[in-house]
Amino acid sequence: MIGKGGFTSTPQRRLRIMLGAQIFWLALVCVLGAWWSSLVLSQAGRIAELEKAAGMEHDIAQAFMVRTQRMVFWESGVFGLLLLASTGLLFWFYWRDVKRVRGTQAFFASMTHELRTPLTSIRLQAESIADNSSQDSIQRELVGRLLEDTLRLEGQVDRTLALARVEGGGQVFPQPLELKPWLGRLLSEWKEAYGEKIQFNFQIQDFSVMADPTALQIVMKNLLENSLRHAKREDLKISVRAEKSNPEGKIRIVFRDNGAAFRGEIRRLGEIFNKGQESRGAGVGLYLIRVLVKQMGGTSRFFADEGFGVELQLQEARADGS
Repeated sequence: MIGKGGFTSTPQRRLRIMLGAQIFWLALVCVLGAWWSSLVLSQAGRIAELEKAAGMEHDIAQAFMVRTQRMVFWESGVFGLLLLASTGLLFWFYWRDVKRVRGTQAFFASMTHELRTPLTSIRLQAESIADNSSQDSIQRELVGRLLEDTLRLEGQVDRTLALARVEGGGQVFPQPLELKPWLGRLLSEWKEAYGEKIQFNFQIQDFSVMADPTALQIVMKNLLENSLRHAKREDLKISVRAEKSNPEGKIRIVFRDNGAAFRGEIRRLGEIFNKGQESRGAGVGLYLIRVLVKQMGGTSRFFADEGFGVELQLQEARADGS
């Protein structure tokens, strides 16, 4: 089971894998080079002995042996230096790209973080205007569109921040989480925001799971926004069911909508920047779902038999809180 100590950051893990592969490659080449050198020297020694036995003068045979040894020494030395130089150059290029990617991630994380404050202010002001607006239908429609666009922008900013955190090696901290009250609060928020557009059906039993509340909230929010973006139905229905997955000892959470059928390779869903043929998204939301659930020690599976659905499996929290 994955503990609370967090996870090794992605760049560090990739760097360790690359260093391990390079060390293995160098060791393999050195072993092959040593074997080749010993084979050549052994054959040269046997040739020298045969030449002596055939009547060749000792000095000539010995000179041939010395030339062979020098050839092996210089060729192997030059080859080893070239191999080390090329490996060092590749490692330098990789490290430079890692630093560049980290800088880009830090820039976008900073930029999106700075966008959250004005977006939140705009949304609050729009909600205030909506509460105090007259019964004019045009005004209500415009304010409603403003709120929808603001919420959409906030969702995109949140996904960008989450992506930057995941790719930058951010940690999750699984802890015992009472699923029924937590999802109940989430359902109340959804009904308040989208009650006129979506019909919700939650069937949640009283389970305790090991999950990071912030990461799980990002997962559920991305599922909701994915349905809102791709369902293409006026009578959108969303159901969330949680049950125990026996005999695995895990809790299964099934999210399903009645939206339009997915067109594309279902097995590729969850890959970064991969999206359906008619998708207007960036291909980040489902990737975050897969990665965050995996970091919490669970699994995710996407399916599209009737509408679109996702099955999440999280570890059940034991009585001792682990």
